[in-house]
Amino acid sequence: MKKVFLGMLLIALGFGTMSLTTSSENVTKASKATDAENVVAGPTYTAPWLGDCCESPLSAIYRDIANRGYNPNTTSYVINNVGTNTVTYTITN
Repeated sequence: MKKVFLGMLLIALGFGTMSLTTSSENVTKASKATDAENVVAGPTYTAPWLGDCCESPLSAIYRDIANRGYNPNTTSYVINNVGTNTVTYTITN
């Protein structure tokens, strides 16, 4: 009986929190307002990385950007794909 009561309580709380979400009209307006403009895509590179807990894909990208002669602190990039041993990214400026 307690399990049934707790299950019904969880369902009721779930429906109560659903009313706190935004409407789809607001989400559509927000997504239209954030269109990217004046973004120039540069070259796409693939950087090797360890793919385990010891290294982040971001550190592999920073290292690869520095090896290619760019400044890792000021270079903008977009991550395209993160594989098990490689990270593919595109430089944007």
